[in-house]
Amino acid sequence: MATTIFSDSWFRVSGLRVALLPSVEVKAQVFRGRSWHVLQDTYTQRYFRASPEACHFIQSLRADKTVDEVWEDFVNHHPEDAPSREEVIQLLSQLHMSNLLYSLQQSDNEAIVKRYKKQKNKELLGKIASFLFLRIPLWNPDALLNRIRPLVMLCTGWGAFVLWCAVLLWGGLTAFEHRGELLDQSQGVLSVGNLPWLYVCLTVLKLFHEAGHAFVCKRFGGEVRTVGVMFLLFTPLPYVDASSSWGFPERWHRIYATFAGMAVEFFFAAAGTLVWANTAPGLTHSLAFNVMLIGSVSSLLFNGNPLLRFDAYYMLSDYAEIPNLYQKGQQQWKYFGDRYLLGTVSAQSKATDTKEWLWLTLYGLLSFVYLIIITLGISLFLMDQWLPLGLLVLAMTLYSRLLAPLYQLFKHLRGAATQGNRRRAWIAVVSSSAALLLVLGVIPFPDAVRTQGIVKANSATTLYLATSGTLEQLHVRHGEHLHSGQLIASFSNTDLDTDIAITLAAQIETQAQYRQALHKTSSELGSLQQKQDTLDDRLRNLSEQRRLLEVRAEQDGEWVAPDLHERVGSWLQRGHTLGEVVDPRSFRFVAVVAQEQTNRLFRQDFKQAELRLAGQADGNVLLTQVQIIPFQSDHLPSVALGWLGGGDIAVNTSEPSGATAKESFFLLQTELPNATLQGLTVLHGLTGTLRIQTPAQPLANQSYRAVQQLLQKRYAV
Repeated sequence: MATTIFSDSWFRVSGLRVALLPSVEVKAQVFRGRSWHVLQDTYTQRYFRASPEACHFIQSLRADKTVDEVWEDFVNHHPEDAPSREEVIQLLSQLHMSNLLYSLQQSDNEAIVKRYKKQKNKELLGKIASFLFLRIPLWNPDALLNRIRPLVMLCTGWGAFVLWCAVLLWGGLTAFEHRGELLDQSQGVLSVGNLPWLYVCLTVLKLFHEAGHAFVCKRFGGEVRTVGVMFLLFTPLPYVDASSSWGFPERWHRIYATFAGMAVEFFFAAAGTLVWANTAPGLTHSLAFNVMLIGSVSSLLFNGNPLLRFDAYYMLSDYAEIPNLYQKGQQQWKYFGDRYLLGTVSAQSKATDTKEWLWLTLYGLLSFVYLIIITLGISLFLMDQWLPLGLLVLAMTLYSRLLAPLYQLFKHLRGAATQGNRRRAWIAVVSSSAALLLVLGVIPFPDAVRTQGIVKANSATTLYLATSGTLEQLHVRHGEHLHSGQLIASFSNTDLDTDIAITLAAQIETQAQYRQALHKTSSELGSLQQKQDTLDDRLRNLSEQRRLLEVRAEQDGEWVAPDLHERVGSWLQRGHTLGEVVDPRSFRFVAVVAQEQTNRLFRQDFKQAELRLAGQADGNVLLTQVQIIPFQSDHLPSVALGWLGGGDIAVNTSEPSGATAKESFFLLQTELPNATLQGLTVLHGLTGTLRIQTPAQPLANQSYRAVQQLLQKRYAV
């Protein structure tokens, strides 16, 4: 147990007359093969875990006897199980903080009232600090759940499990069969018209989610005393308090009660899939899709993530048989620092064996890192919505994750726990701080500008279909070498052939009319000549269009058209891109650079750049010359660099081409000498990453620049 302020003050607790509150119940549980007793206050739903020996002593406490008298009697009757005075002090301290003790002494009652008020103030401060996840209790549903107990048993039994499995399997197979349609419809899920329905589906589904927790909790004898509203990022959602399941003796009952919410969402997601697949576009179709999306993707990302303290976290905690896994994981890392950095020999690990040591060490590290990432993500999201609120959350994160721990460290350094190693502890803290400042603010680290780009041949011709037609035959294959004028593809157009035939017939008719008019010296000779000239022009134009139905190479090079063979027999519109004829003897790399990064390139000299082509990360191309084109543009050199083509650059989705970026950028261009491309496969249209080395800078400078660029880009600060 952790050391407390009473560790050297037996005389201060020995005269106390305390006992467990009458509302406290004791339940047996097994953790990691060892028996434990859980003390549960049925009124406040507070819990405390103790070993059987410690619980035996706690139950021996009586308000008409002093702690010293109870301890003496316990030592006399149970010498082997009796706790030491130090352990008694720690037990009383923890029970005191959990508000599970009472006393008949007036002074002690005043202390309890004071402790209760302090605890309430602490809870209030906690609610203020977590105002983004505020809970407001509304109603006690326990009596209603008792009345509908037959329904509870029916919905949580083996029959319900079989039905759940069948619906999930059916829904999963249906979703797989319609995966293409699902992907297409998911693109519009955040549209303005769908957002209200998305929230309605989320609220209703979360209500059933919480009902699942309540039903399973009630099935195994737990109490559900609160139904309320939780404001999650200011979004009102229902919640129930099913924490009484924590006291279930059976581990799998606790896991079942925790998993019940996700199980309900998965069931509705599968049912929504079946409804969606069998309905036409409309309101029912859209609602079913929303339910399917929320019940599957949303449930897995949040409730199914064990690094967030939602359902999966409590399931993992019960499965590993480590209550308060997150807190113990953080305490484990505090122990590492206290024991090995500060040199506090008395520091004790929270782990009791090697397996628990691994659990606490890994989970403590991963959960802390993930929590920082999530908190920063929420802060950025809120800053996008309302900048002051996002800054407030960021400041609270800075306080809780940096300033408060530093203050606790300062108190620890001055406390009794480090009395024997205080000199070493201060030296370690000062040395670590100096080393950290040196690494962050003094030592220069490599710095670079990274940007995405595409390989382009210096000589390349893009071929477009000049006349609409049906692709009849491809005369060359993708990758084949072509000569200028070589036939590539043949198209046909029956409408064009008909127009030519009609025009020829009209020509013959007009010529006959013209000859007839010559014999009669008609005044129509002029109009007939004009008509014949028009028909001649039309025939020449139609013949040229028919000639263009045979597509030929305009230069020597390789034919690049990997997908055109799939369109044989298909009608292609005029202007359709057929492919490119590429001269493979020389290439250049064209990269897109954001404005804030270009600033650095304009101000700083750089001597070397490194190119890594997609799929060939082990082969680097060293470049010594990179040219910056000093003109802003918003048209990407290739669709492959934008979101719609699988790239990282945000594009304007309203533009059908997918090559118009949301923000203006600059272009970098560099030649790719053949000597540097040995052993690499270089193709026209291949993407890659260009890394331009800039002067080394300390990490603090690089971080400051990144934050400054972020604020300028997103908030125009």
